[in-house]
Amino acid sequence: MPHLQTEAVIVMTNTLRWVESSIAPPERVPHKDSFVFRYANKGIREALVQKLARYISGLNAVSVLLSAGYVQEVGVIFRTLDEIQEDIFFLACAETNGAWSERHTQYLEAFYADAVFSRPEGALQISKPNLLPRKKIRAHTMNAIGQGVNVSQALDVAESLSTAYSGYVHAASENIMEMYGGNPPHFHVEGVPETPHIETFEQDTEIYIYRGVMVACVVAKAFGNKSLVEALYEFLAQYEVANGHGPSRGR
Repeated sequence: MPHLQTEAVIVMTNTLRWVESSIAPPERVPHKDSFVFRYANKGIREALVQKLARYISGLNAVSVLLSAGYVQEVGVIFRTLDEIQEDIFFLACAETNGAWSERHTQYLEAFYADAVFSRPEGALQISKPNLLPRKKIRAHTMNAIGQGVNVSQALDVAESLSTAYSGYVHAASENIMEMYGGNPPHFHVEGVPETPHIETFEQDTEIYIYRGVMVACVVAKAFGNKSLVEALYEFLAQYEVANGHGPSRGR
């Protein structure tokens, strides 16, 4: 991972450490003969901390997988990061824009649904949480923070972006066949370090890192830390200059 990208992940991680320390930590909850960690308060800020942690973990996993040629698995993570970013923007707008709604209530209830405690001992089936549809998450966010944006058009773009890596998630044939080749031709199940797809995925990784810094900005703003937000915007501006991105929005 290039130096500035590595620095960006460190900046995100430092942001995580601050927001993590600004709320009550998870508590030990007895479970069987041991325990699990859970947040006592199941609110938006606790959800934002968890989502940011997962985004950063995903970026670190991408670096490891690409070094070994596992582009299929990286595609799955990219799709995951797309949804985490949408979730963070959706949750944060309730804090930053006063846009709390019943959709947030439904989202949080599903997010904190806990099969560890809700499934009866010995039961094989797990009740599914009442998930908020992805389209409603996007629509709410666009209406809350998309000033001057054609919401319908923006939703179409978001839908198109979310399908870019869906083939890797659902193991579509065209994506699986990227693993096939060599002499003699066969499926490479231990990574394909020489595949030309590596370069494309490395370029996309840079975009996801850039978006990760933006996500960290949004989380810091939701926590009301103005100095941290300004520091993140300053770093984001440096990152944009170095990588040719357009100027950031949302100050």
